[in-house]
Amino acid sequence: MSREAGFSLIEVLAAVLVFAIVGTMSTGLLVTSLDAKDRNAAALDRLSSLQQVRALLRDDAAQMLDRPARAGRDGEPMAAFRSDAGLPGMARTGEGTLLLGLVRRGRANPGGAEPRSSLQRVDWRLEDGALVRAVWPLPDTAPDAVPERLVLAEGLSEVAVEFFHGGVWRDAPLRAAGGDAPPPAAIRLRYLDPAGCAMEHVVVTAIGEARA
Repeated sequence: MSREAGFSLIEVLAAVLVFAIVGTMSTGLLVTSLDAKDRNAAALDRLSSLQQVRALLRDDAAQMLDRPARAGRDGEPMAAFRSDAGLPGMARTGEGTLLLGLVRRGRANPGGAEPRSSLQRVDWRLEDGALVRAVWPLPDTAPDAVPERLVLAEGLSEVAVEFFHGGVWRDAPLRAAGGDAPPPAAIRLRYLDPAGCAMEHVVVTAIGEARA
């Protein structure tokens, strides 16, 4: 009689152990790879947001004009440069706060296709930890005019904006007796992003370039 070949119990257990070790290592590598992918995606999102904030803030500052805007039913004038920075309301809540308000040129009108101005009014606001850029297509608007809003970043904390006047940085813009705020030579925006990283943007305004 021939004896059938087979595996002993010890060999089977050894094979099962090897497969278990390989499976555990493979699962660990897979989890690590997925975690790394999520972290990389989050980092890319933060980088994209950072670059967008920097580009738009730089463009707005570079195209800024020393021109008052008008809004409301009676066309009430607003200061050429506006900010709630330094006011008690901003220090208390930081929600719905006007960080920057300005009039800028540069609204696209290829070939002068439309008989309109290239000026527009732009507000940078902090709304419940979100950095929002609101744009009106004209500097002088009706009371019911609705701006185009763009959420640039969310989950921000310790947001602060500073203004370069007379060779020094100030935590509030200069304000004249009539409430006007002379445009600063430069603007600095600082905050902590959702990951707790400190971010800082420093831009020179068109006013600052003209005085340099």
